Amino acid sequence: MKKFFLFLFVLTLIAVACAPAVEPTKAPVAPSSSSAAVSSSSVASSVAPTVALPTKAPEPTKAPEATKPPASSSSSAASSAAPSSAASSSAAVSVSPNALKLTFWHSLSGNTGKALEAMVTKFNQTHSNVQITSIYQGAYADIAAKLTAAVTAKTLPDVAQMGGAPTMADSGAIIPVADLVSKEDLADIYPGFWDYNKFNGKVVSMPYNNSIPVLYYNKDLFTAAGLDPNKPPTTWDELVKAAQALTKDTNNDGKTDQWGFNTHTDTNWYLSAMILQNGGKILSDDGKKVVYNSPEGVEALQFWADLVNKYKVMPSNQHAQAQADFVSGKLGMLMRSSATLGTLTNDAKFKVGLAPLPCKKSCSEPLGGASLLIFKTTAEKQKAAWEFAQWMTSAENTVNLFIQTGYVPLRKSVADSTALKDYLKSSPNAQVLVDAVKYSSAIPIFSELGNSDAELVKATQKMELGQGTAKEALDAAANLINKNLAGQ
Repeated sequence: MKKFFLFLFVLTLIAVACAPAVEPTKAPVAPSSSSAAVSSSSVASSVAPTVALPTKAPEPTKAPEATKPPASSSSSAASSAAPSSAASSSAAVSVSPNALKLTFWHSLSGNTGKALEAMVTKFNQTHSNVQITSIYQGAYADIAAKLTAAVTAKTLPDVAQMGGAPTMADSGAIIPVADLVSKEDLADIYPGFWDYNKFNGKVVSMPYNNSIPVLYYNKDLFTAAGLDPNKPPTTWDELVKAAQALTKDTNNDGKTDQWGFNTHTDTNWYLSAMILQNGGKILSDDGKKVVYNSPEGVEALQFWADLVNKYKVMPSNQHAQAQADFVSGKLGMLMRSSATLGTLTNDAKFKVGLAPLPCKKSCSEPLGGASLLIFKTTAEKQKAAWEFAQWMTSAENTVNLFIQTGYVPLRKSVADSTALKDYLKSSPNAQVLVDAVKYSSAIPIFSELGNSDAELVKATQKMELGQGTAKEALDAAANLINKNLAGQ
């Protein structure tokens, strides 16, 4: 249990730097639902990858209380959210007086939280034998802390949605999804999603809301620079050439005021993607040490440094303002989470283009986001909890979540979805996300991942400032993390 607490807090009690700054894609306008929500407030942040600096948490001593939502948000999904197609079309069934009552903790808010609450409402309306009460428990770090406290206090929910969900496997409190999932589901959901939910090689959690890193670009600036706005860069070399054409001193004062390329603050996510694209690995196959200081990793970090110091197309250590620069037309291309598609499209006054990450030796889109956990309780409740998890991740509902939020569809079978086909006709950028899922990959979950990500951020900072070599920066990061992994 001590190992579990250390493992969980290192990875998940973190400020998730790559989360959207504001709400994700807004839900399509739909008639207001009259049915009351059975759950508590749907508030919190829609989060993409599990990334950032680890923090030390106090030892939990009691069961957690539900987090109170901000005053601006309604406590009822049915009254505050425009219900989705998955939550409004079926007549409610008569609930059995003996229906099982299950508790579901989640950490989604904004339109994403509303979409989730509407789905829970529909589940309750269409299932007479099981009723779900959903409770918002704060952001990913908050719900991780509360689940850890609930393990100690023996007050766990029946189901929970959590970023870094596989870390709960070491608690002994969950039912591994590998023991529940069918062969049909294993084949229908893309392999990258299953890899993202493994602990020690075994699938322990169910994929749910996932995002991928993508390349946003300003089509108007592409046109002005003589670039084809319908042909974004597909390789690292093409990325450099496009960025060079987009980088300009527009007022001839000797200073760059329009940059070609930048990333959001979660630089470890994008560097990890580049390492994977270049044929490298983050963790050794036996899981005992990080190996990103390989020649492939060093080459990836050197390319990152060259974008700043050689090609001079990316500003040094200005990632915090990258999204604002992009929206204001001062940045040509931005690497950011797919979950910000709606925000960027709504805020920008220009045509926003979207593309998969440029590739090197291969293409790779490392997943971020959260998953569903089934906790040990009675056999009857466990069966009902799995029924709920399967329903939430059905082809229909994963399409619905994608349309409303930008979290990518999980299943191959969504290709036959009429709702998805109709949506893609009106939202061509969304097609890019559907196509990019085939390249989804998973950064392995391991006990030092939070610290490792922090060290990779430091490595990018050093390179952007011209401090040392790429090999020195990655060796320093790997040596520290490997000592921690070895218990030294």
